[in-house]
Amino acid sequence: MFQRLSLILGRAFTFRAEDLRREDGQTTIEYAVVTAVVVAMAIAAGLLFTGAVQAAVKSITDAIATI
Repeated sequence: MFQRLSLILGRAFTFRAEDLRREDGQTTIEYAVVTAVVVAMAIAAGLLFTGAVQAAVKSITDAIATI
């Protein structure tokens, strides 16, 4: 456990400017774009299926009310 923490802290304190120029990983901008697309799709799906979900819930509650 201590070795792992030491390794993480060691990497944090030896961060160099060259590390910012690497292109082997995703950048913050790419993560932001992916997050925005996922949020937009979730909102669109919520708006698209709202009526169907409300109808299903109403059908279930009506069925329960008649019992």
